[in-house]
Amino acid sequence: MTTEELCFALAKENGTPGDETAAASAVQTLFAPYVELKADALGNLCGTLGTGGVKILLDAHLDRVGLVVTEIDEQGFLHVDKAGGVDPRVLVGSEVIVYGKAPLWGVVCSTPPHLLTEEKKKAGVELSDLAVDIGRTRDEAQQLVSVGDRVGYADTQLRLLNGRIASAAFDDRCGVAAVLKAVEAVHDKLQNVCLCVQISVQEEVGGGGAGTGAFAFAPDLAIAVDVGFGDDPFCKDSETIALGKGPSIGLSATLDRALTLELKALAEKEGIPYQHDVMPGRTGTNADHITVSRAGVRTALLSIPLRSMHTGVEVIDVADIDQTAALLAAFILSREARQHD
Repeated sequence: MTTEELCFALAKENGTPGDETAAASAVQTLFAPYVELKADALGNLCGTLGTGGVKILLDAHLDRVGLVVTEIDEQGFLHVDKAGGVDPRVLVGSEVIVYGKAPLWGVVCSTPPHLLTEEKKKAGVELSDLAVDIGRTRDEAQQLVSVGDRVGYADTQLRLLNGRIASAAFDDRCGVAAVLKAVEAVHDKLQNVCLCVQISVQEEVGGGGAGTGAFAFAPDLAIAVDVGFGDDPFCKDSETIALGKGPSIGLSATLDRALTLELKALAEKEGIPYQHDVMPGRTGTNADHITVSRAGVRTALLSIPLRSMHTGVEVIDVADIDQTAALLAAFILSREARQHD
């Protein structure tokens, strides 16, 4: 399976926070040739390779942003709230899938601009202004959908030019793909490293999965793999990382400085392109929760550049996934070699 195919296969699965089951099943199948991943009490998928030496944790999150049904109104429209950090601005007119008794196509209603008051045009879009149309009456809708069912962006997947691809849920399924490719590269080479793999849940609603999973593993070192704000026409270069130029090695007060510098030196030694992403405080990723687990875990962060985050058309460069996986594998094997010294 190519990296592109892997990213698309992972991204098409449902998996909003607290309802990651469908995505978890696909991930377990893909990792099975290299490591058995078992679900813990929260739903994190966890497994280990190797038995001795330094214990290294790799983390990427499984959940994707979406919506949850809060009401079915008299006309059969579904009213929704956030399941993760969805931006109402990008929902208007979007195609979605409602995960009821069976998946149902729907569209988010869009009020014609001609019917909006000037006040409403200036106020912007709020979730309370939106509803999902599944083309059913209320009675029909209630037979198929229940309050609490999840809604996700439609699984439209696009191949763009120059190795770029677009889909919903690349945050953070492309991180999962990078971890998988790293595990594939090192799984049969570990004798003096214990590699802990954690595909965590609930990152988009606070990161509780990563915190509890890291507590159970009690690793010596950890690398969280997530996405970062890809460059776009409307943001400063200092606020973003460029697509196609490799992963960003995070710089933050909450990250371990020595481990960060080790990754930088290793990338330069191996000829792996990399960038930096400066975060003065917390990173907003699972790294924040892993680093304070138990008595503390030395943690670094690799971010894959991603454009149009938390939309149905998140854009990544496939080469960045391969470079992230290469840096992860190089780090693990360098620690394996160090154990032999």
